[in-house]
Amino acid sequence: MIENAKSEDKEEIYNLICILENKEINKEHFDCVFENSLKDEDIIFLVYRDKKIEGFLSFKIHHYLHHDHDTGEIVELVVFPEKRNLKIGKQLIEKIEEIARNKNLEQIELSTSTYRKGAHRFYERQGYEKLHYNYTKALDD
Repeated sequence: MIENAKSEDKEEIYNLICILENKEINKEHFDCVFENSLKDEDIIFLVYRDKKIEGFLSFKIHHYLHHDHDTGEIVELVVFPEKRNLKIGKQLIEKIEEIARNKNLEQIELSTSTYRKGAHRFYERQGYEKLHYNYTKALDD
C-alpha cells in the first residue's frame, strides 16, 4: 500500500537511503532534513508498505522562472533489493505522477548516476527520456 511517510517511518527510510547511496549517511543530518521536509508543502515522501516499508520515493516541487508552470523532481527512489521486480518502484512512480497531475505540474524530472544502468532502463520503461546533462562539483569543506 502506498501512503505518505510519517515521522515514525524515519528509521526504515534511513536504512533505505543508506542502501540507495551504498554507504552510511550522516544520521544527525538525515534526521534534521527528514523532520523539516515533512513540514515542507513542496516536498512529498511516499512509502510502499506491506507490514514494513519496502520502498520509498521523495519528490520536490520546484518553482522555476524558466517554466510556464511548477515542475516536480523525483529526488530519491529506492526499493529493498529483495523486493525489486515486484513493481513497487513502478507503483510509487505512478502515484507521484497522479499527485503531480492533480497539482497541475508541467513535468517531472529526475537524475540518476551514470553507473546505474538498470535504473536508466527502468525509468525509460516508465516513459522518461534522457534530455539533460547534470553536472556536479564537490565543494571543499
